[in-house]
Amino acid sequence: MGDTPSVLVIDEEDELARIEKLVLRLGVDCIRWRDASDETPPRPRALLVTTGAKALQMPSGEAQTSDADGPVWLCVHNEDFFPLRERLRERGVHYLVQLTTDDEALRLLLQQILYRGADRRGTRRLPMDCQVDVSHSNGEKSRAKLLELSREGCRFECGRVLDRDTPVHVRIPSSLGGREFEISGKVLRSDKQRSGRDVVVMQLGEIDSEVRTQLEAIIRGDRIGTRVTPLAEIPEREPDAYVDGTGIPNWDEMAMNADRRRYPRQPFPHLVEAIRAQGTAPSHSVMGVELSIEGMRVVGLPDIEVGSEVRVALHSNAGAEPIALEATVLRDDGDSVALRFHSISPELRGQIEALMAEEPAVQDLQAKQSERIVMSEVTWLESSLGCC
Repeated sequence: MGDTPSVLVIDEEDELARIEKLVLRLGVDCIRWRDASDETPPRPRALLVTTGAKALQMPSGEAQTSDADGPVWLCVHNEDFFPLRERLRERGVHYLVQLTTDDEALRLLLQQILYRGADRRGTRRLPMDCQVDVSHSNGEKSRAKLLELSREGCRFECGRVLDRDTPVHVRIPSSLGGREFEISGKVLRSDKQRSGRDVVVMQLGEIDSEVRTQLEAIIRGDRIGTRVTPLAEIPEREPDAYVDGTGIPNWDEMAMNADRRRYPRQPFPHLVEAIRAQGTAPSHSVMGVELSIEGMRVVGLPDIEVGSEVRVALHSNAGAEPIALEATVLRDDGDSVALRFHSISPELRGQIEALMAEEPAVQDLQAKQSERIVMSEVTWLESSLGCC
């Protein structure tokens, strides 16, 4: 792992084990430092995680991480009040996270921090963990879990997939540190995730100045009640400096941004049959999302772990022999899994490019123009490398 890990978790009393687990599931190397000796812990390249107590023990200025090349500092604590925030801010902490924050909000925050070199959005997306009321254009109301909030919209988990451009109204609760207020907009996209959850992205419409003021106060970290609170601007990193060192970006994070990949990738939904190489476990039908020369992204692989080796067979519409590839599970992005292909020979590269250029043998006329259905198979070669 070396002396300079991407992520360092200083955990004196085993409170932060799940942070380490979530980082590893993203495919990023991590050291959890027990801090039981007088040795100086290594300086992380991307992220430092400590408890609030540990952060307050550090002399002011000793652990400043706000320089351009420094890591982001994330502090996990069980209390939240303005004087505490100020003391942590003075020490260089970038985020205060409540100890009771659920794994989904933590994963979203870690993903933003660790892959921010590829994500050049101009607006901060604040991971959330609270219940909200959602109203639909037909008068129907439902409860939903708010996952992210930004100046441009929000993302929430609800009971069903909603059609694109459907008008929706989300009521932000007073538990976030102010009066209740409502934001309105339309559905930008709505998908059933590999976990089986229905997640909706809402694009914000016109709002009045009072609502805008309240919304921006939450996102800036000026309200008590948020599970994740930004305390300082994160240091900039050169674009495309991917923390996992592979050069393969997080496809979800780049979906709405300029594409800096070495190779083009193409939306490539296709049915995938996943079969374990050993044992009697049943096969699983899952769905592919994107394909490139370097790898592919799939949804629906159950119990897959980062580091697992798999064999991928891509089937041509022309009825030719399938393209056989070996791959590693590079990263678990929560809603999808990224696979990195091994040893792409010129011949294999030509076959993949030809397959990407094919018109689908079967196409859903109700689907978006880019959506395609192509048969392929994924087979386990060996178990996880033990990173999670």
